[in-house]
Amino acid sequence: MKTKRILKIMHVFAWIALIGLSFKAGAIIISYLVSLGNEGAVKDLYEGMNLIAYKQNSLLHYSIIVGYRIIQFSIQAYIAFLVVKLLSNLNINRPFNLNALKAMQTISYSLLLMWAIVVAHNIHVGILEATQGIKATLISSEFVLIAGIVYVFSLLFKRGLELQYENDLTI
Repeated sequence: MKTKRILKIMHVFAWIALIGLSFKAGAIIISYLVSLGNEGAVKDLYEGMNLIAYKQNSLLHYSIIVGYRIIQFSIQAYIAFLVVKLLSNLNINRPFNLNALKAMQTISYSLLLMWAIVVAHNIHVGILEATQGIKATLISSEFVLIAGIVYVFSLLFKRGLELQYENDLTI
């Protein structure tokens, strides 16, 4: 009974994360579009993101850096969607199923993709800092560790699915 309650609470949190991250990605897109015509909007693009130095240097670099952020939050929203989907379809009596396994694997691959995007962003702003003198604002990149952990859990889930299948055959 306690497990079901925790899963329901996690389901609610996953929905909140999905809505919040979708809003964040949309807000950055709208803020970016507004900033193309309003120089003052670049100073506080979204939640204190000050990218004025990038826009003054190059509209292309500014657009790419904003694009990294949009992609990052979009992938996070997609991961939250996958978690919502996983928790919605989870049968606590038979938790090991192919849909849950695929969802966990997709989550780990999405986290790995997000890590690659963050690394590309950090390299890009690092190069701009070295060549143009623009102070780099790096994004944390612990996603590879989280992706590895989720992938290991998906492998454990896969083994549980195999054992469950073998158990069904012996009965």
